[in-house]
Amino acid sequence: MATGREVGTMDATELTERMLDRERAANVRKHWVRLVTACNSRCVFCLDTDTPRNVYLLEPDVRQEIKRGRDELNADKIILSGGEGSIHPKFIDFVRYAREIGYSRVQTVTNGYMFSKRDFYRAAVEAGLGEITFSLHGHTPELHDRLTGTPGAFHKLMKGMMRAVRDGR
Repeated sequence: MATGREVGTMDATELTERMLDRERAANVRKHWVRLVTACNSRCVFCLDTDTPRNVYLLEPDVRQEIKRGRDELNADKIILSGGEGSIHPKFIDFVRYAREIGYSRVQTVTNGYMFSKRDFYRAAVEAGLGEITFSLHGHTPELHDRLTGTPGAFHKLMKGMMRAVRDGR
């Protein structure tokens, strides 16, 4: 039965190497570091409702945890999170520090608000932020804003996301 798709062949060694490359990429040693419990959204589904709000971890404690990931866990990727990690006043410094001590990849998970600001985005990238995971919670502005409890959140997220897409992040 013809499907209209060509069936090709591949050398078993090449196939094995491709699969191993994907597995290696998927098994990158990651270290999650939470910078804050604070957030600039009020998501209806937030799992942090039972933690103290508006807590910013102290800079020495965060630096120690970032370093522990390299020294003890041998992580090569760090994910800075929160709450909304990008609102920590030392966020850019933490990104820079992570790169300085040897993390090959620095990522954050964000609602996008801070990255809608050109100067903040540029400073984060210049400090070494290589990956940005944007949290999109609705396919329309109305739904996203309602779920995040933040009027205008969809617009800010899209602005930050488009900035990152144009920049290849």
